[in-house]
Amino acid sequence: MIENIKKFVQSNPQRDFIAQFSWSTAFVFMTSGVFLSGLAVSIGASDVLIGYLTAIPNICGILILFFSSLIERATNRKKLAVLLSILSRLVTLLIVLIPQFQLGSLTVPVFVMVVITAFTLQAQTTVVINNWMVNFIDGKKRGQYISLRQTVSLVVTVILSLVVGRIVDNASQQYTGLLIVFGIAFLVSIVEVITLLRIPNASGGELLKVKYKLSDIIRTPMKNKPFLGFVLYVSLFYFWLYISDSFTVLYMMRYLGLPYATITGLQMLISLPQVLLLRVWGKLSDKRGHKFVLASSIWLFMGEGMFLALSNGGNYMLTISVAFLFAAAANSGFVVAVFNRRYELMPENGRILHDNFYSAAIGIAFILGPVVGGLIKDMVVSSSLGSVLEFGEIRVLYLVSMIGILLLQFGSILYRKRGKSGCDVSECM
Repeated sequence: MIENIKKFVQSNPQRDFIAQFSWSTAFVFMTSGVFLSGLAVSIGASDVLIGYLTAIPNICGILILFFSSLIERATNRKKLAVLLSILSRLVTLLIVLIPQFQLGSLTVPVFVMVVITAFTLQAQTTVVINNWMVNFIDGKKRGQYISLRQTVSLVVTVILSLVVGRIVDNASQQYTGLLIVFGIAFLVSIVEVITLLRIPNASGGELLKVKYKLSDIIRTPMKNKPFLGFVLYVSLFYFWLYISDSFTVLYMMRYLGLPYATITGLQMLISLPQVLLLRVWGKLSDKRGHKFVLASSIWLFMGEGMFLALSNGGNYMLTISVAFLFAAAANSGFVVAVFNRRYELMPENGRILHDNFYSAAIGIAFILGPVVGGLIKDMVVSSSLGSVLEFGEIRVLYLVSMIGILLLQFGSILYRKRGKSGCDVSECM
């Protein structure tokens, strides 16, 4: 993999951005997900709150919409990226110190406030760094670059998933283990900031300073019809997907009663194949176009939903394994295409406004999907279907997701043929 990086990535900025993304991935992995959930459990957070913590990075994308006009005025992307990186990392690290204070009934509310602040800063940091990074990438090879970037990040995630969890398990107390993990994350954040400082500012120096009004944070992106069509398409996809996908871990833990070792093993079926698949999708994205790969990968998510819907207490090892292989193929293509298609449609001036608008739309989808899924789940439980079909209240959700994604795909095809917007819909989505 190191040889591939040296062969493909010619400039130091490109290598440094890959290194920065790897350090960022490590930091986020150690300060969110299961570790953040474990910290929440230790302070007595509710099941609903813990459930939303898994999607908190995307949900906080809604809040950065209100900072769009302010961030867009910044003329030096490097200084802004470094400042936001330092702030976001420091606030995130404060989360683990909350149990040290005797806050009583205020512990959970303070925890929520700090988490929201931290991940909002993280979301804005990601947008700024991405907008800085694209200036150094050849548009004709952007698919391969992003696939390589994601591959390195994925390797970091796999290694950490095998190592970091043992630190918490082997600690004398769970909280002590979490302190150690967050301490390692602090060291990682220092290296990440140093890496950012090595990267030069975007070629051309300062960006054109434009004053945007508060109303422009929504109006400007909505005037870009191709971009608006893309945002609607991806947001609807996330909405339909997370009606069921947000309950997958719960399904394996509570309904199927699988041990953590089995769940971790099954989830590796999503991670490991992507190491190879990302490169394939990256080349295809550059050759056939990012919108083609985006649509193709979304079709594959239906395979994941179908096999999860077919799973039960007797066949789950086979059905979930096949479902997760579909998820690996789908996710590796989607993550490459959705990034590149987004930056393909955004203009250079006002790019922050467009990117924050996208993050906010995705955040809304991440909120609404699980809410609607929960309502459907309760309806199934109260109906006869809940008693006839084993784990019907969960398996039905995968069918709903499949139908929704199918309707979305056929709707986009029909829209493309009719060209209602007066443009080629393939350019709108």
